[in-house]
Amino acid sequence: MRQFTPSSAMAGAPLNRFHLALLAGCSFIMFFDGYDLIVYGSVLPTLMNEWSLSPDQAGWLGSAALIGMMCGAVLLGSLADRVGRRPVILHGTLLFSLAAVATGFAPNPDVFWALRFITGVFLGGVIPNIVSLMSELAPASKRHTLTTVMLSMYSVGSIIATLIALWVLPLLGWQAVFFISGASLLVLPVLYRQMPESMAFLMSRGRVREARHLLTRAASAADHDSIDWTVPPATKRESVSVAELFRSGRALGTPMVWLAFGMCLLMVYGLNTWLPKIMIASGFDLGSSLQFLVVLNIGATVGALAGGWLGDRFGNKKVLVAFFALAVLSLVLLGMHPASVLLNALLFVAGATTIGTLAVIHAFGADYYPTSIRSTGVSWCSAIGRFGAIAGPLLGGSLLALKLPPEQNFLVFAAPGAVAILAVLLVISPKPAIRAETAKTNENSENYLAVKN
Repeated sequence: MRQFTPSSAMAGAPLNRFHLALLAGCSFIMFFDGYDLIVYGSVLPTLMNEWSLSPDQAGWLGSAALIGMMCGAVLLGSLADRVGRRPVILHGTLLFSLAAVATGFAPNPDVFWALRFITGVFLGGVIPNIVSLMSELAPASKRHTLTTVMLSMYSVGSIIATLIALWVLPLLGWQAVFFISGASLLVLPVLYRQMPESMAFLMSRGRVREARHLLTRAASAADHDSIDWTVPPATKRESVSVAELFRSGRALGTPMVWLAFGMCLLMVYGLNTWLPKIMIASGFDLGSSLQFLVVLNIGATVGALAGGWLGDRFGNKKVLVAFFALAVLSLVLLGMHPASVLLNALLFVAGATTIGTLAVIHAFGADYYPTSIRSTGVSWCSAIGRFGAIAGPLLGGSLLALKLPPEQNFLVFAAPGAVAILAVLLVISPKPAIRAETAKTNENSENYLAVKN
């Protein structure tokens, strides 16, 4: 009888309720990631007035959560390759939810900065791990689609944050916008019952009984006798070194993926934080400016979903190059004072190809690294990319302090897209041996599915 690995059996399983439940749980977390991080851009004009903040001070305040995410990705994201995805995801979600609610009680900018930093630390540990978990447990044929659907919830959270700000700010003040983050705590008991562990992690730690149970949940008709449940001794207690990210033909690819992440995040957080203020400086009122932020994030949702569909068909690398090119074009045109209809259309395209691209680039990073170092790889992509995320709010604050014309503000935010195109094009493929190993895994998954059918 032909033997298959547990991971190939998981990858060959048909899409079912287990995968949809996993998608719902991870999407829920991603939704609140979008809400908690983008809510700052929605309340920024109010905070600047209430606390008399200069543009530079407001930019630094906006970077607090992003600095925290960088630290969290390094300290907590890689931890999952040693202790498991599940505990990092669940405990991190609890703690970032509590910190987000506490932000509403901040009496001054210093306390606000500290609480936003703590929120970011735990978000930074959680997000790379739900990306890795979805990548490992989703059916191979639907992996990109499910990953990008999950990541698109970031934009949905951003839209809801902006709509809530439009409604709640005039009635209850900026504090209430943060208190609403507490809704995430209500679903945590369900997550604790349903969130699975990584199959690769269970097998590497010799937890075969749990691995068998996981396979039964994901593929109830699986023939366990056709699966090799042997635990490789060399991987039972291995820790993952960051140096692994540069081996096996990844010496150039890893820094280029990092650079692409950084440029993407610079555009994402720069626009989401400062678009309302840039539009106010262009002559629009606060209400209209917040509505432009909604259009931007509606485009982001569509872009993320389209990116997943296109990635499954043409590959994430081609999709990233096309999206970044459209981002550059749309941002340059936004600075040319277009008419109202064209303005909203360009904001939609800009959202789809900047914020929407964030979903595609996470899937691109997850695909680039093998399972044994995937959480470490995605976590370091996220951590190094946070330098770009931190630079976004700071850059926007500096631009407004200089009082540049709107067209120059948009031109500056378009430049990182051109850098990202070059970085993605320079990401080299793994060595032939690695490609052969990947092809063999995909073949095993397809063969397992064919045998079961």
